[in-house]
Amino acid sequence: MNLRRSDFVPFFEPQGVAVVGSLREPRGEALTVLRNMQRFGFTGQVYPINPSQSEVLGLKVYSKLKDVTEPVDLAMLITPPNAVAGLLEQCAGKGTRAVIVGTEGFAERGEVGGSLQRQLVEVARGRGLRLLGPNTVGLVNTSNGLVTVPYMIGYKTIKKGGIAYASQSGFVGAQGQPLEDRAYPISKMCDFGNKCDINEADLLDYLVHDVETKVIVLHLESVSEGRRFVHALTEAVASKPVLIFKTGRTLDGARASSSHTGSLASTSRVFDVLFKQTGAIRLDTWQEYWEVPKIFALQALPKGNRLGVVTATGGVGVAVVDVAVEHGLSIAPLSDRSLSKLTSLGIHVNRNPVDLGPAMVVNEDPLRLTEEAIRVVLADSNVDLVHVVLPGGVERWATATVKMFEGLKSDMAKPLSVYVYGTRVSIIEAVARQLDSVDVPAYLDMDTSVKALAAMARYAEILSWTEPIRAQAGIQ
Repeated sequence: MNLRRSDFVPFFEPQGVAVVGSLREPRGEALTVLRNMQRFGFTGQVYPINPSQSEVLGLKVYSKLKDVTEPVDLAMLITPPNAVAGLLEQCAGKGTRAVIVGTEGFAERGEVGGSLQRQLVEVARGRGLRLLGPNTVGLVNTSNGLVTVPYMIGYKTIKKGGIAYASQSGFVGAQGQPLEDRAYPISKMCDFGNKCDINEADLLDYLVHDVETKVIVLHLESVSEGRRFVHALTEAVASKPVLIFKTGRTLDGARASSSHTGSLASTSRVFDVLFKQTGAIRLDTWQEYWEVPKIFALQALPKGNRLGVVTATGGVGVAVVDVAVEHGLSIAPLSDRSLSKLTSLGIHVNRNPVDLGPAMVVNEDPLRLTEEAIRVVLADSNVDLVHVVLPGGVERWATATVKMFEGLKSDMAKPLSVYVYGTRVSIIEAVARQLDSVDVPAYLDMDTSVKALAAMARYAEILSWTEPIRAQAGIQ
């Protein structure tokens, strides 16, 4: 079934949510969903469903879904597999059309589970229901506090922002990632699970119109409806950057995918064609999956691919150049005016990268020197993007480093990323997170920080050849 955007609204934007399953301590999964909804401040109504209890966490418990007198937009089912089909009938009778099946034990467990999963699909299609899952932790919507994860989460906040993360693995759920500490700016999250009904094409159709989402990030093991997915992906890329991390690229990885979600992974060669045809941007690692997208959420696109590099260490500057060129960036020739200004600051360079190391050693205020050098490179008309390599692992510099970039923001009309290095992990992590909080994307890995800029330049180029698609779709 093709999903209309209106069909997906109750999944991410429900006014009433029923949670069906165990409410007993210590491992009641439905009980944990309720706790997480309360912890993250869900703004709608929550209705626990269980015939064995009358009250839990200050909420009235209903024996059956039909006993709830108010409308229920979304149901979260975490019950034994053989009970799910009957509960779907109850959902249909109540008028609840959106259902998340968190239960495991379906197609990922072999033929018996596969038969049960096919039964779910048959009931859903016959009764006009839409299913997410089974075998899923469900959804997150930071705008309304919706968190359907049935596992304990050791923090209380997820930063609101413009990144939508989706995956075929619960590993990317709020229970599996330090989202509060990392403070990725997130709009939505979705775990597809086994994708018996709703899949990546459906989600793209929804997210492309979601005003809160600026960049879409997918982790895929397989694709359910190839032709439809290509169409949805092409239209999405014409409006927003779509970044994809494809696993199951090897034969053994594809076999592992089959045992994990019951799906058959598509070949790497097929995805090579897909990226080229649609303009989606490939991510190569889990680290890139999490870290690269934030630059799209925090900064505007560049006008070109010419990179300026400002570095406190010459050796890393050379490494930055290698990674940049390998990923489609060109090294900008600095103007004579810029070189003259740098010389007047005591920075004796005749090309890009700008190595600050020798001048920082003898300068009384090395951070002030760094700020002026960055300002010069940002202002150079030959430069479209800027990469900064900066020591941040010294406690006395940490606060001053963040303040320096706050002072630079008025001149930061071009994308800029920062690779922060140093001798204390706790300090460089704190500096990086503080820089992120003032919309300066910071990274603890040099390659990823450069690839983020390269991804931005690549998408800016892609937009230039998707203009006909945007015009036909009425996209500005």
